[in-house]
Amino acid sequence: MTETVVDVRTSNVALVQKMYDRFNEGDLETVRREVFAPDVVWTLPGRSPVGGTKNGVDEVIAFFAGLVSTGVQVLPIKIDAWGEDTVVETHRGVGEVPGAKLDAMNCTHYRIENGRIKEVQVYLSDQYSADNFFWQAIALAPIPQRWAK
Repeated sequence: MTETVVDVRTSNVALVQKMYDRFNEGDLETVRREVFAPDVVWTLPGRSPVGGTKNGVDEVIAFFAGLVSTGVQVLPIKIDAWGEDTVVETHRGVGEVPGAKLDAMNCTHYRIENGRIKEVQVYLSDQYSADNFFWQAIALAPIPQRWAK
């Protein structure tokens, strides 16, 4: 039993590491196919254009693509298993755009199900700086196109 738990924990940590590696390489298609569950839920706190919950792999991948477009770098510090279905990691998020700079230590909780990331909750160390950065980094569509139908 113990060997199986260690193997699951190791593979879960490797899955989260793979997500970061592919994200930093810009390979979001591999993340979509091999890392996330189709019904993944990703929650990022805040009141910026990227804050809130993303439901499903299409929304999460679009969110990732948006992060890439802002120039944000996510630098993992430590990734470790916390039980059989949970991975916790710490990372440094950095980015700079005219009028705003992001440099924060963050923590993320991942729930793994059937070998895929199923649920994610991000905790930010400096919510105000993150909100300010994303409001400066992301251009919103003009009003007529901004409203959902």
